[in-house]
Amino acid sequence: MPRFAHITRMKSGSQWVADVLSDRRIAGAQGVVPKRPGKRYAMRQLRSEPDRVLLTPLFDVQPEEWLAVKRDDDRCVVVLRDPRDAIVSWVFSAAYSHVTNPATAMLRSAMLSLDLRGKLEVGTLPFLSRASVHVAWAELAPADGALLCAFEDLVTDELRTFRSILEHFGWEVDDDVLRGVVGEYTFARRSGGRERGDKNEFSHQRNGVPGDWRNYFDRDFAERFEKASPGLMRLLGYEQDDQWWRRQPEVVPELGSHRAADDLAGILAARDKRTDDLQREADARLIALEETTAALRRLEEEAAQLRSAAQERLELLHANDRAYAEFKSLIKQRLVDISNSIG
Repeated sequence: MPRFAHITRMKSGSQWVADVLSDRRIAGAQGVVPKRPGKRYAMRQLRSEPDRVLLTPLFDVQPEEWLAVKRDDDRCVVVLRDPRDAIVSWVFSAAYSHVTNPATAMLRSAMLSLDLRGKLEVGTLPFLSRASVHVAWAELAPADGALLCAFEDLVTDELRTFRSILEHFGWEVDDDVLRGVVGEYTFARRSGGRERGDKNEFSHQRNGVPGDWRNYFDRDFAERFEKASPGLMRLLGYEQDDQWWRRQPEVVPELGSHRAADDLAGILAARDKRTDDLQREADARLIALEETTAALRRLEEEAAQLRSAAQERLELLHANDRAYAEFKSLIKQRLVDISNSIG
């Protein structure tokens, strides 16, 4: 029986696709068990995965890694996004919206110290370091159990594109069921009611519209991006030629309009740090309280043991008193007996 995998890159709707495919009405109805492997998952582990498992999402997996471990009947879908949109999305996530953890806490203060152009320049580095993933999948003909899927197609026509994924997996799902599941995970529902294009920099579902990069890549930055990844946009099918950067304006207003957001994010970051400090203080006090409680419990146990020992001693003394009283009574009686016998 086959195993299934959802392979993707950062900021390419990974949780959205994973939620839809993992839904009990989709995967569960096929007898498939979803598994969230995490970013440290090594593809060699697929060899020991059971039949009918769905690994979702898997990040930055190269085609050769997939081909080296897959069985003949295994299937995967590879969801890729325009790298320029992915970079913009990652920048806003790292600077503003991603849940605070040790990694983002270390990065966020540095991101907030930069203007938006600087943030974008930093944001290109994680992508370019793994651009070969995009290139390799783009050059691989649809074969060997892999289906290449554009994030933009998912956004444009969710039902049709998810249907193509299910058909590739060989999963039979009724149209009404698919429509109901997809409807539960729309951008509007995941963003709290906003429609695509209604931006909120502080939401993990910030915008949801393909092509938003055009609002942030001025001509100079676009040219430098093309030079850093020559021909990539054309290879991926997002541009017809390598001169796309010339069609970008020299100035884009969005680059100068986020200082207020930075200020607010700085305030939120300071509050996060204060919250972390208070949490550490609370944890320390809780540990001290637990240690004090444990010490009191030990004292109570020792006191109970002393009370028990004292009670035993008291009972022993009472027994000795009774024995002594009986002994005195016996001696007295013997004296009386002896006196009577002499008289």
